[in-house]
Amino acid sequence: MHVKFRVRVFFYLLLLLALWLASQAAINVFVEWLTCRVHPGESLRVGLLETAHVLGLSLLLVPLLVALAWNVSRRVVAPLRAMAAAAERVCAGHWSERIATGAMPDDETKRLAEAMNAAFDGYAAVLQRLERFSGDAAHQLRTPIAAMRNLGEVALARPRSEAEYRRTLGSMLGELDRMTRLVEQLLQLAQLEAGALSSRFVPVSLRRAVERVLRAYEPLAEAQHLRIRTAFPTADLSIPGLEELLVELLGNLLDNALRHTPAGGTIQIDVTELPGGDACVAVVDGGPGIPPAHAQAIFERFVQIPGSKTGTTGLGLPLAAEIARLHGGKLKLANPGQPGARFECRLPRARP
Repeated sequence: MHVKFRVRVFFYLLLLLALWLASQAAINVFVEWLTCRVHPGESLRVGLLETAHVLGLSLLLVPLLVALAWNVSRRVVAPLRAMAAAAERVCAGHWSERIATGAMPDDETKRLAEAMNAAFDGYAAVLQRLERFSGDAAHQLRTPIAAMRNLGEVALARPRSEAEYRRTLGSMLGELDRMTRLVEQLLQLAQLEAGALSSRFVPVSLRRAVERVLRAYEPLAEAQHLRIRTAFPTADLSIPGLEELLVELLGNLLDNALRHTPAGGTIQIDVTELPGGDACVAVVDGGPGIPPAHAQAIFERFVQIPGSKTGTTGLGLPLAAEIARLHGGKLKLANPGQPGARFECRLPRARP
């Protein structure tokens, strides 16, 4: 049988009241019996009648005590009802609903409400990440999918030569590579935003991370007739983090520099120790620079500078900025409006 919590609390209070009355009666009877034993002249019957009269007067207070117990049970259950109502509203899709804790006393009930609010915040954050990922994916995958469909329809519209089919398939594979890279970056961003990686941080050598990136990108730089120069401090700098993520950060910065540096240009990578002990990694390209109006927008998803024809997904710099934030650092454009865009990433050497 289902009994509401408030009714159970009320019955518990009535049980305590009954036990209190029974204990008072037992104590009074025992006192009267003990008095008669010590003073044989005293009448036990008279003493019991007096006890009955006292208990009768006490019973007159029972309705008041019952009403008080009902009110107490209501006050005990009220915060739980508020929590349940807030939880139901959240489950119904009102993600911003929270339990009001301002008027609650500082006790276990308030701590439970605050814990539930924290759980609601985490729940809402997960849903927001899911909605953002699905929205970004649906929006950005629409273009390459349409391009592949158009290429296929044009190729099948009439008989073509083998060379034409090969060019069409090559274009379709290029769009497929773009889609694959886009999905990988979106998934990585979603994982970074979840914050599930910081527990795996270990000391990482910045020199080693830069050298790994150079091994991957130097062939591309040579093919584009570009030079990559590096500068390191005398002592190797290590920061707490994940080497794969730091390599991804530096790779995105270097890839961005390669796209904007004309043939014959130079890209500079500097690793320095800042006052206070933090590390700074700077990547400077040989391009025309970035206008001040776009200095912040370039770190937003899918944003590209008007007139730029790099063919990127617009996720490289946002992903690099998110990796820097995960490591307790910050990525910024140090010289907006000047030739040779300089991206500086400050990374703390203490565990973030």
